[in-house]
Amino acid sequence: MLKNDFWHFLGGVVLFVANIDWIIIPTILIPLFQFTLTTYIIAIVLANIELVMWYRFWRWFFVSWLARRKSIKETIEFTKGIANEAKKDEKVRGYLCRIIDRFENTFAWATNPKRWLWKIVKAGGHFGLLFLGFEPFFWGGRLVGTVFCATIGWKNGIYSLCLGNSLHVIITILSWKAGFRLGDYIWSYLFL
Repeated sequence: MLKNDFWHFLGGVVLFVANIDWIIIPTILIPLFQFTLTTYIIAIVLANIELVMWYRFWRWFFVSWLARRKSIKETIEFTKGIANEAKKDEKVRGYLCRIIDRFENTFAWATNPKRWLWKIVKAGGHFGLLFLGFEPFFWGGRLVGTVFCATIGWKNGIYSLCLGNSLHVIITILSWKAGFRLGDYIWSYLFL
């Protein structure tokens, strides 16, 4: 691994840990700024910077880092050889089938082009990415949109994703504030 690779991977870890929805908004922005508009503006700017940095990370990962892996083809051939040998042993074949099924089921929601999510992104273009940016129903919509844009090199798709992300931040802040108000109400009811 090159020295530059370390910084890219460290940046990915920092982006993951300093998540705008679960870390920055509830622990820093809401307690620090009582005025909601200030919280919105700062959170939207930070969230969109986070999104662009994720785009840069995934673009680097797919185009630079993964492409440099000289052993990818060798590893695939090696794995095929082991799989062919393992198919002869029933017990090992059973383990391999379980492992393959587990990986396919775990990542099918994000990688299967027949899933409704990929169909929306491909058919919807900018509107599909706008939807992925603001939808609050499942974790990872923005990640899927970012990886989609990074893998095909669609820089303009990030603009739609950022606009949707801005709407998502507003929903997130309102949700956190409502949750904190409810928590304060329950706390005061139970202990006062």
